[in-house]
Amino acid sequence: MGIRITHMSSIFNRLNYYSDTVISLATQALTPILLNGAPKTFSHVVVATTCPDTLAPTLGQSLNHHFYPRFANCHVLDLVQGCAGGVSAMILGSQLCELSKGNVMVVLADAARQAVSENNALRKFFGNGAYACVIEHRDDEKGLIHTKTRQYENLSELVVVKLGHRAHTEILSSKQKVIDAPLDHLGLSMNPALALKLLHHAEEFYTGFVSECGTQADVMVFHQVNPDILKRLEKIFSSNSCMFINNAESIGNCGAASFGIALDQVKHNITGKKVFLCSFGTGGVISAGLWQF
Repeated sequence: MGIRITHMSSIFNRLNYYSDTVISLATQALTPILLNGAPKTFSHVVVATTCPDTLAPTLGQSLNHHFYPRFANCHVLDLVQGCAGGVSAMILGSQLCELSKGNVMVVLADAARQAVSENNALRKFFGNGAYACVIEHRDDEKGLIHTKTRQYENLSELVVVKLGHRAHTEILSSKQKVIDAPLDHLGLSMNPALALKLLHHAEEFYTGFVSECGTQADVMVFHQVNPDILKRLEKIFSSNSCMFINNAESIGNCGAASFGIALDQVKHNITGKKVFLCSFGTGGVISAGLWQF
């Protein structure tokens, strides 16, 4: 071990007609950290999103440009892995910090509500948000204890965003429909039935996690996917004597950033505790890590 997660900051909204960008959300979360005592140098910047504003420049490259020259000499790593990518970024950032003994910036951002069509009934569960933190190398016993990830079979289409290099085929085949309602055809869509199938794996996943690392969590922060699913998860894990964070009603599903936003809201209550961070979704993936704060 020997790392600490410090200088957390987050932002979110549930606006129906929000028109800002992912880079704007990420910038708003990151700016307070850089203005309030963050380290002067970083070895890496790890960025995660479900859907960036542009494929190139990437979200990480856009942040590098916006804050130039603060990150000019950093290795900037972009992850586009859906909701579970946020936890992957935290794990990767922690491992890089231990390896390089430098400081790592992690930024998670998604304009998820903006990416979902108004005609989609699930849109009410989504929000727009970003989370940022610094991971610093320290000579103590705090840090990343254990990690685990699993991709489950036949769940890869749980979340689909069609924007990408093949988007032109969808546009050519649907033409006027895409022009009239672009988010219906190219935006984010989620399959509720597949989401429930993935949820059914949550208990066995955590049981395996605890068996591998030999310790229980004091605090659980899951992806804030929606209030009903969070209530089910809370019921599953209610026998464990730990704090379960359910702020899905206020935060909304902010994609890769939602668990981070929830973590930021309880950061003053986790000192000295073992915190389990877990996210799931796109690709049928569950990823988790346990940190000693």
